[in-house]
Amino acid sequence: MTCGKEYDGELSFTTDCWTSPNHKAMVVFSVHFEHDGVPIRMTLDVIELAKSHSGLHLAADFAELVQGLGIETKVRILIL
Repeated sequence: MTCGKEYDGELSFTTDCWTSPNHKAMVVFSVHFEHDGVPIRMTLDVIELAKSHSGLHLAADFAELVQGLGIETKVRILIL
């Protein structure tokens, strides 16, 4: 099962940010959806943040990710 444009439903997203032991700022974006009544969670990407963990920068990185995957119309909720 892939969570792309062909998925007939809404997708929910979560993200988490941290600083690695080598002082790199990181963020992970995950998608959550249901398939045949089974909840599914998948990691979409883990990236190093070039800028601060501000909501503006995280939103820009998220928008770039979902647009690149072609799923921007499937966004249901984002919890930062």
